[in-house]
Amino acid sequence: MELYVSRYGNPELKRGEYTTVRISLGTPKWPLGYQLDGECTELMPFGLLNKYEEYEDFKPEYFQRLDRYGARRIQRQLEKFLAHKKDVVLLCYEDIRKEPDNWCHRTAFAEWMLERAGMVIEELHDPTAPKIVTPKPAKTPSLILPQAKPVEETIEQLWLF
Repeated sequence: MELYVSRYGNPELKRGEYTTVRISLGTPKWPLGYQLDGECTELMPFGLLNKYEEYEDFKPEYFQRLDRYGARRIQRQLEKFLAHKKDVVLLCYEDIRKEPDNWCHRTAFAEWMLERAGMVIEELHDPTAPKIVTPKPAKTPSLILPQAKPVEETIEQLWLF
């Protein structure tokens, strides 16, 4: 049995061939098309959500948290899911395929497991093309006004008497 990470929206999961495990803080509010089989709270990013924009800032705090549990304890938790005789997929929301430098806590966890336990955890194949978000072009004004000519200032001397 293999261990993978992925996003909830991966249509590959609808095939029903995986044990799906939530590692996100929340549960999706939309119909998934598959059943969630469990959760692993040790991997959830409590207090870290939206705290860091850069991976290098997030990584030390998340790694420190995982180190408090230890690789052996986390492996024992994951082995319970692997006992279902299916590949296990650890899930969160982000579609990290949108940009080359995208990351999320599931990719940080995979890096941590590689460093601490020598365990390779890959991203589950996603058959869909990523939805690339392109910035909308700025609106151009529909009416372009001609530039006003600069006003020449003239100083007029005023007398009180």
